[in-house]
Amino acid sequence: MEKRILSQLEEDIIRQHHHDFGGLSIVETAKKLGCSPESIKAALRQIKRKAPQLFPILTPQHRAILMMYDKHMNRASIATALGITKKQLSTKVAFLRKHNFLWNRTIDQYDPLMDSQVKTKF
Repeated sequence: MEKRILSQLEEDIIRQHHHDFGGLSIVETAKKLGCSPESIKAALRQIKRKAPQLFPILTPQHRAILMMYDKHMNRASIATALGITKKQLSTKVAFLRKHNFLWNRTIDQYDPLMDSQVKTKF
């Protein structure tokens, strides 16, 4: 039998608070689990020490930026949709890039030299 890294409470906190699961704030998570926000913060510090791969936990605004980037929206329309300035958006995008949530995406382009690499033509 495998040894658990996180306790059941810590797992419940991650399932409520982490952006990939519930995405609730610390206060909302505390209300839902019936404990104080301070205990949630202390548990998050313990979780970060035990399982650093789960961090950083994104805010709802960071998550929205990622979703809009996936829809290939430009920065001006993202800033307008979120009601923030372009400078604030640039700061948030820099944070996402630093933590490898976003990367420089290039559009794939056709090059005639690629013809020799085609194995099956349709």
